[in-house]
Amino acid sequence: MVDSSLLMQAASWTPEQKALYTTLAEQLVRRNPRGRRLVAIEGRDGVGKTRFADALQVAFARAGVEAFRASADDFHRPQAFRYRQGRDSPKGYYEDAFDTELLDRVLLHPFRMGGSTGFMTRAFDLHADRAVEMEWETAGPDAVLIVDGVFLQRPSLAGKWHAVIFLEADDRVRGERMRARDGAHPDVQHASHRRYREAHDLYERTVRPRGKALAIVDNSDWRWPKQVFADSC
Repeated sequence: MVDSSLLMQAASWTPEQKALYTTLAEQLVRRNPRGRRLVAIEGRDGVGKTRFADALQVAFARAGVEAFRASADDFHRPQAFRYRQGRDSPKGYYEDAFDTELLDRVLLHPFRMGGSTGFMTRAFDLHADRAVEMEWETAGPDAVLIVDGVFLQRPSLAGKWHAVIFLEADDRVRGERMRARDGAHPDVQHASHRRYREAHDLYERTVRPRGKALAIVDNSDWRWPKQVFADSC
């Protein structure tokens, strides 16, 4: 059943937002009209993944499709494991920050199975650096799970998604968003961003996620998102 409260959120959308979110939801449904579907929203830090994924959930609700939300940020590993290659290691961030096995085991795989199998949309509290109490959810036979995060097409997650939307944004915009959100330095080329910047460089160089995405969206201005690439379906 679609959450009716989601429908009200579309009232604040600009015409450009409404057009893009609606088009993407329709395209995703057309590609996989029935069953459980997994959609990934990925991109570098500060591109607006969470807000975009939330909006896409609303678009699915407006189309009469039950949609669930999750974030890879809620599947981090404990700090001791995350920093085992050093606090400043880009390779360590890429390889050790996220528990992709847990993400697949308690969320992606059970969701895709369908039926009455339960799934968890959250497993770890990053700020408290501890696992959270298990809360299992269920869904109907025709539902969508939208997951936002980084590195979502990495080898351990390859082939898990029905569709991937890759977001981009101007570096200046990303920096300002991270400054407002986390108090980070607004220049994404600053040394304090090196661990994350070079981890993304490594991921994009080895995986080439843009070429595998259903759509690439310029999200520099969240009020006027622009689709810059889509497959031919």
